[in-house]
Amino acid sequence: MRIFRTLKRIIRILILPKREWVSIATESEPIGLIIKYYAWPFIVLAALIKAVSVFVKFTNDVNLVQFKIPFSLTILLFYMIVPLFIILVGGIMISRFSKSIGGSGHKHDALRLLIYSYTPVFLTTLFMNTELHIQYLQYFGLIGIYAVVLFWLGMEPMLHIPKERKFNLLIFSTMLLVFLFFIMMFITRFSINLLYPEGVVQFL
Repeated sequence: MRIFRTLKRIIRILILPKREWVSIATESEPIGLIIKYYAWPFIVLAALIKAVSVFVKFTNDVNLVQFKIPFSLTILLFYMIVPLFIILVGGIMISRFSKSIGGSGHKHDALRLLIYSYTPVFLTTLFMNTELHIQYLQYFGLIGIYAVVLFWLGMEPMLHIPKERKFNLLIFSTMLLVFLFFIMMFITRFSINLLYPEGVVQFL
């Protein structure tokens, strides 16, 4: 079953990344299926968790309660669009940059590299979106930094980047993804401020 293949990939990319990147580099699975069966379930589940969290903790103020359902659905929509946008746009731009510095990967290899490298981020996002008030839970998000390690290990087998250019690609990719994230979060917050009255945005 597909779910077992996904679980196997998650475990192997986290525990045996060097060996798994070599295996991934030899695969010919369409990028659409990787997004559909690997990235998309993580994104949707994290967005659902966030939306439910917002719905549960939403105020019962009579002046705002009518926004409870539409606001939760808006959060669900944005939290699905934002990570997908970052991954798709980031993958395209990383692919172009990698080729400009000597990389020779296939068309969607940068996108595959980014998606599988994101595994720790996907997993930590699921927990962070619950917004549970557990002591030191905020530090759990630091596990997402492991994505940088996975990306570093995957650059050479996936994109065939010359060793002396790997650091350049890592810096570019990190800055690009951070920039895209802040731009999308700004757009999200700005849009919600326009759509909903003051007092609602605090539940973002």
